[in-house]
Amino acid sequence: YEHTVLATQTYRPADFASQMTLEMGSMWGIFRLFVKLLSDQPEGKYVIMRDPNRAIVRIYGVPMETFEESDEESEEEEEDEEGAAEE
Repeated sequence: YEHTVLATQTYRPADFASQMTLEMGSMWGIFRLFVKLLSDQPEGKYVIMRDPNRAIVRIYGVPMETFEESDEESEEEEEDEEGAAEE
């Protein structure tokens, strides 16, 4: 399988923990929990989403072609970017 990171954002661990009122010691335990939950799932593609109104995190299985671009779309985007760069 090929993995793609859609986006990243960097935080200092202490800042990230205080933003979520989380203790540094429990942060790694929560990360370990996510690793275990995902390793127990069958191979596939998953999306992890936090409910914005509740203290719930959900893991959704999505079809393998989700977030994939077709070859035609990729080529068209590359041509558009090259054309814009030349102008």
